[in-house]
Amino acid sequence: MYQIAMYGKGGIGKSTMAANISVALAKKGLKVMQIGCDPKHDSTRLLLGGKAQSTVLDYVRNTPIAKRKLDDVIMTGTEGVICTEAGGPEPGIGCAGRGILTTFDTLKKLGADGLDVDVKVYDVLGDVVCGGFAVPLRGEYADGIILVTSGEFMAMYAANNIMKGLSNFDTGSPRLIGILLNSRGVVGEEELVRRFAAATGTEVIAVMPRDKLFADAEGKGHTVRELYPDSDISKAVDEIAQRIIDVSEGKVECVYPHPLDDDQLSDLAAGREIRPGGASGVTRHPCGGCTGCAKRSIKDTRIMMSCAAYGALAAYMKMNDFAVVLHGPESCLYFMNTSRSKAVLELYDREIFDVAPAQNVRCTMMDDAVSIFGGVKYLEKAIDDTVADGFSRIAVVTTCMPGIIGDDCVSVIDRKMKQYPDVDIQYVPTDGDVVGDYTDGFMMAASNIVQMIDPSVVPESNSINLIATSFFDLHSKKHMQELERMLDRFGLKVNCRFIDETTSSTIQNFCKGTYDMLLTDTANNRELCDMIHQRTGRELFPVPLPVGRYDYEEWLDRMGDLTGKREEAEEEIGSVESEYAAFIDAHRHRFEGKKVILLNKLSYNIDWLIDMLLDLKVDFVRIACQPNPRRKQLAAVSRHIGLITQDYDSDNLKKDISENRPDLIISDIMMPTDGVRFARVGKIGLGLKPSLDYVEYLENIMRLPNNEGWKKGGII
Repeated sequence: MYQIAMYGKGGIGKSTMAANISVALAKKGLKVMQIGCDPKHDSTRLLLGGKAQSTVLDYVRNTPIAKRKLDDVIMTGTEGVICTEAGGPEPGIGCAGRGILTTFDTLKKLGADGLDVDVKVYDVLGDVVCGGFAVPLRGEYADGIILVTSGEFMAMYAANNIMKGLSNFDTGSPRLIGILLNSRGVVGEEELVRRFAAATGTEVIAVMPRDKLFADAEGKGHTVRELYPDSDISKAVDEIAQRIIDVSEGKVECVYPHPLDDDQLSDLAAGREIRPGGASGVTRHPCGGCTGCAKRSIKDTRIMMSCAAYGALAAYMKMNDFAVVLHGPESCLYFMNTSRSKAVLELYDREIFDVAPAQNVRCTMMDDAVSIFGGVKYLEKAIDDTVADGFSRIAVVTTCMPGIIGDDCVSVIDRKMKQYPDVDIQYVPTDGDVVGDYTDGFMMAASNIVQMIDPSVVPESNSINLIATSFFDLHSKKHMQELERMLDRFGLKVNCRFIDETTSSTIQNFCKGTYDMLLTDTANNRELCDMIHQRTGRELFPVPLPVGRYDYEEWLDRMGDLTGKREEAEEEIGSVESEYAAFIDAHRHRFEGKKVILLNKLSYNIDWLIDMLLDLKVDFVRIACQPNPRRKQLAAVSRHIGLITQDYDSDNLKKDISENRPDLIISDIMMPTDGVRFARVGKIGLGLKPSLDYVEYLENIMRLPNNEGWKKGGII
């Protein structure tokens, strides 16, 4: 496969040229893919009958990792050209260059590299060759580069900058095919561009006239090459396509460009003889001449406590034999450490905290200078030092900064894996706001960890795997004892807790477990199960670890059938029914007829609570869920789905409170309640007893006066 990157100033016509060239290559019998790398996402429009294509970045923003498919981000256009668009952030928000990095990474993960393609054409904005937009200049993406320019000074200035960017990604072989002049009708235009080409050591490979055929074809949503195949324009496009083919076959050589300095560009613009250039290169210190490790005070404490990088770090912190290299600023590590008090973190290469030397989290300590000059040297050193400390499994987690500046972390990791063949280095690019929040980062890390499972391992009898993004419910002696009691009844033990305080070996032997069981039935946990199913083909046990009477009885019934211990199951079911019935009878009078709003943010399955409140005869004003706006497609998981109002927002809540004056609001979201009693619901444990304890907690809240009651001295 041969890869072409077409660069040029915005509005110079490179998208039009790219689409025409793609059609010409396809007509010569080649299988072509065109990738639009411009936030305008209009590169492939002329290949799709004038229709705009959905972008990869919008897809990443709105689709969970486990549900992403390559077919969702590609379309087939004219002559079978495969089309995809990167897209970009909101105008004035985020980093569009970072979007290119995310797009390429997403396409790779979805299997785009496996498509049957002869030529890839990258259409790239080239006004400013920042780290993100320079990605197609890297050797793994561009075998050849074509610069599109006109005779206008800023167009040639942009082309000159792109040549400078190309020199910073030298692969050891020349890659500049030449300059495509897209005429604007400037006086002496062709002569000026040919002078520029000669001065920079390249040539003009084609001259496109300023012709109304372009506007006519674009108005119809097609390329000139498609609608007017016998035109002079189409003949010129065919010559470019043949030039690309000849270069790919080694019949024509590329060149190393010699970009002009500012004085030389001034000579070119003024029509003077271009003076000889200055120094050919500049030696940079890896720290960029910064003040090194000078300490800075943090004056602005406003932070996002739930970023994707933190989620990825938290996932790998559950892997006891992994070290995490956090590629980012000291502040990121500090706030993650503050949030995760359980972890003892080492501030990498700084004597700030008095900690034991062998910790499993490091930070590359990126600062302002690194954000300008790049941080790959710091990442290399962090990996080297982590290996020297004896770790053979390393997770590299990136924060926003390396993504914004375009650090080529993949190349660093590739080099280090070759340098240390016995070390497993896993990469989680959780940089930039496109990636998302804590859960998104956790799932990205989990998708890596899932790949460690060995599907060929044979299941052993009498063991289960527990699956969840959080095992908070089991992090107490009481809950662990209850789990052991429940499993002992059926002669079962836990094989793997995915993912919680485990090791790589345990993950690899995940398939030893007889059954795979959800710890709690949530949308996030089901997404995790989908990943495992795709890796192993194993089916999920139909009932999660139970909470409340009805789930517990169903769990007992199914476990009795599967393990052949029906008698034990029936005995426990009888005990549960008796205890539950007595409890409901004793407490129904406190709840019967009370108006209740139950609001859940899809954090937990609360069927057990709906069941109990129905049995207690409450009057439900509303049962609703308020999903995360970044994960809109996640629906509530419930056997009471018909009772649940989805996409319920704060305005709906205010209206319900005003119109119905409920006696109690129960929610996993802390909020003002306008004088209405409020109870928080969360993870409570497993089995029957925690659900009964929670109802007693609700009863106590119902018995206490609300705010207005305090003023009036009234008690319910």
